[in-house]
Amino acid sequence: MALQCAHCYKHFSIAKVTKSRGKGLSVEVKCPHCGAWLGHNKSLAMAKIAGFYGGVIAAAVGYFVDGAATITTPLVILAVIVVGLSHVMDHLKMVEAPADDSGVDSKL
Repeated sequence: MALQCAHCYKHFSIAKVTKSRGKGLSVEVKCPHCGAWLGHNKSLAMAKIAGFYGGVIAAAVGYFVDGAATITTPLVILAVIVVGLSHVMDHLKMVEAPADDSGVDSKL
């Protein structure tokens, strides 16, 4: 899986990450190129998790409970939309800039 740094915009493999901090949804990784600390948006990750499990529960209820399909079908569709949008929007953001910006082009 390739990640893109939000500071230097270079791609790197998750296998090349040597430093990380935090746990769970608040984990941050250090870019091997420029040294910036990068992390994901916690609210988008929570929306993705809630949409996934909400969709699974709604699909199970719609399958096993008679007459509930008219209510659960729109919920499953909404859950798929929430999961899809939150997945597309969930990019790495810069949490902490590197101490030395000499390796980054400042002519942007």
